[in-house]
Amino acid sequence: MSLLSRISISATNKRRISNKAAFAFVFYLILPTFAILMIMSAYPELNTDRLWGILSRIIPVSIVLILLSQFQVRYEKGTKGRFILNEIYVIMVVVWIFALLGGEPVIYQTWEEYSFSLHIWNYIALILFVTIMNIIYYALEYEAFSEDKEIVEPEIEEENEPQPHKGVIITSVPME
Repeated sequence: MSLLSRISISATNKRRISNKAAFAFVFYLILPTFAILMIMSAYPELNTDRLWGILSRIIPVSIVLILLSQFQVRYEKGTKGRFILNEIYVIMVVVWIFALLGGEPVIYQTWEEYSFSLHIWNYIALILFVTIMNIIYYALEYEAFSEDKEIVEPEIEEENEPQPHKGVIITSVPME
């Protein structure tokens, strides 16, 4: 078998990188890194130590998210492996969001002679609500697609005497 035919066979069977992993790569790693580097180059007067700290936190979490998204699509819906990886994925997205926000509930920033703070408690509450909804969704998905459920047939009681059909009246007519 030639090398070209092996490559075409392996390319038609399975993709090496899933769509979800490609999306995670772009959304969790490339776009935030590019945006933070653009902000640092466009506004050199900003506190860059904070932005470098954000980058140093989101890059490892992004790599974990990419790996999780690649592994979880290999499991079928309803399997314990996919359920556990989905739950870990949701928790890691929350960690990624907190890393992107700076890891604190209050964001402090200085710009020339100005300084400001942004309290993000409402965003944290929203993030936690969405996290709980995702965990519930994946639990319901696991329950709906799980093959471990037994199908219970209702028991039908059999009687010895045949019963007449409902709505049919049987009468006897006297013969003369």
